[in-house]
Amino acid sequence: MSFRVGLSSDLAGQKSTFSWGEIAIETLNPLPWEFLPQAGKNFRPETFQGVDAVAFAGPGIDAESFASPEDSPLILARFGVGYDNIDLGSCTRAGTILTITPDGSQKPVATAALTLLLATMHNLIAKDQLARRHGWTERLSGLGRGINGKTIATIGLGNVATEFFRLLSPFDVKRISFDPWKTQSEADQHNVQLVELDELFAEADAIVVMAILTPDTKHLVNAHRLSQMKKTAILINVSRGPIVDEAALIDALTTEKIAAAGLDVFETEPPALDNPLFSLPNVTLTPHNIAWTDELAFGMGKSAFGSIKAISRGEIPQFVVNKDVLETPQFKAKIEKYR
Repeated sequence: MSFRVGLSSDLAGQKSTFSWGEIAIETLNPLPWEFLPQAGKNFRPETFQGVDAVAFAGPGIDAESFASPEDSPLILARFGVGYDNIDLGSCTRAGTILTITPDGSQKPVATAALTLLLATMHNLIAKDQLARRHGWTERLSGLGRGINGKTIATIGLGNVATEFFRLLSPFDVKRISFDPWKTQSEADQHNVQLVELDELFAEADAIVVMAILTPDTKHLVNAHRLSQMKKTAILINVSRGPIVDEAALIDALTTEKIAAAGLDVFETEPPALDNPLFSLPNVTLTPHNIAWTDELAFGMGKSAFGSIKAISRGEIPQFVVNKDVLETPQFKAKIEKYR
């Protein structure tokens, strides 16, 4: 039986190329694939017509994304690890599995987190601007902060955070983390001390947000938590914007309750043009793309297409998010055709 694959339109580049560059499309061979019609903010049933699998990056899933299970894809393979714009219940009711790409994202995102941490600590953007305006007599202003001897914390100790701590190995730092789903024995494998949030915010010289966005983590970093931080501390967010109360962060930065922040994500994306973060000198900003490299594109593509290839053979891929779908009659009926 034929198995057809659709790629979301945001993966299409110019002249039959891909917007992300090399995405390991050969992983799909010999499965036929095609670009899908433009989806908009969320997928709609007509977008899925005639395809058994969809690889995608940007569009979301809501209650109106699927028709009947029989007319819905067997798999949605997302480029990335976040799925806060995906209605998992709708996927499950449609008999559709959602997969993510933690294996392809781990190293590039961890590297990006370290990049943003060091750039913020060293005032890299300010120093770049100083050089461009030939401000050589001002070089002693904004010296920056060294990383050695500091306490570096993460909120979340998943696979990206553990790789981030591995990258910190050459530095003389204390490592702490908050993750209610991890045990100390697991953290010990990475030389990390698990602590509660009160201790983390009070002790850390730099806090890196690496949690996923859920109702429990929305505004986890709020005015109270920011008030617990050292005045010399910095906050880094490479996860999802709404985990940080942006208004509270702007207040903390403006009043110098904390020293600086490095943000790859915003509470609303794209942010408003008059967002105060753009005018603050103690903020390093990137437009939710600091991890976007050729390494990330290839790794995510290989992982997503690998999941599709597996299910085309009737196998269950490794990184299924909505695992409860596997026991539903609608999913079992669809996958049985390929076994």
